Amino acid sequence: MTYQEFLVDMEEPIKRITDGINAVGIMTMGLAQVKDPYADGFYAIWNYLVDAEQDLQTQLTACQNAEMD
Repeated sequence: MTYQEFLVDMEEPIKRITDGINAVGIMTMGLAQVKDPYADGFYAIWNYLVDAEQDLQTQLTACQNAEMD
């Protein structure tokens, strides 16, 4: 498997991760709106996951750029 094939194969799992993070975000906003005591905890998890996803995207972009060099 080439680097490029690997990166293409990663697209679907990354999309599923992104969809899950978005679902947690929507749930967090709903909990905050109804002033649920667990909203802050879910907000912390959501922020952590968003940061991790951004790091993953940065690393994948670096891999793609390295492959092109």
